[in-house]
Amino acid sequence: MKKLVFLILTLLPIHIIAQTINGKVYDAETTVKGALVVNVTQNIMTYTNDEGDFTIEAKLKDTLYVSSLFHTKTFIEIKNVDFNHIVVVEVKKTLNELDAVLLRDERQRKFDSIKMASEFKNQIREDIKKNPIQYQGTPSGNMDFIAIIGMIGKLFKSKKSKEAPTIPITYKDFDSLFNTNPFFNKALLTLDLNIPKEYHALFFNYCDAKAIDSKLLAINKQVDLLEELVICSQEFQKIIKESKKDH
Repeated sequence: MKKLVFLILTLLPIHIIAQTINGKVYDAETTVKGALVVNVTQNIMTYTNDEGDFTIEAKLKDTLYVSSLFHTKTFIEIKNVDFNHIVVVEVKKTLNELDAVLLRDERQRKFDSIKMASEFKNQIREDIKKNPIQYQGTPSGNMDFIAIIGMIGKLFKSKKSKEAPTIPITYKDFDSLFNTNPFFNKALLTLDLNIPKEYHALFFNYCDAKAIDSKLLAINKQVDLLEELVICSQEFQKIIKESKKDH
């Protein structure tokens, strides 16, 4: 019986088991570095390096999602040939850098900086009182969280948006998500989004202040939510870095 099982396993196509896929992302001009690559089927993510190369675990018929700030979103399905060759992903440019900056400015104008900074400051103070342990052990030893909050307020424009209000994802939603979701877990938060453990609570508050649409919590919107969190993490890290310079 054991020999029969062994024989069956050896005859199974090797692509049934997840293997490492090697790929390269490029556009019409050059390779694309820093592009987000997600195995949507397996809930695995990575980024391209400076040469546009990436490696990721995948099985036959898994779907890979490739996204970059200035390029179109691309989906590809893993085929047999991809296990023996480099997966080449061609993306098309959508916006130049100036257009992207203007687009980001339009997104940010929905925030009232004075109101947001005030509410966010009060929210952090209350959270520190309720959860003091979460705010202990910062890297510098004397990090001023209130100063960081003030810097966060400077990121947003004061002009109000005429768009219909959305139901945002709250601090509690983010905390629950990263404690229960198999994909959005603490490992992704710490290793992939580069948010140190001692800043998790503050990062959730920051994302709360960004008023991300709660519709992105739907299972079929995971990739869109991940994109938003990648942007938030980059902005948040910039705030932390600037705060450290001031202290």
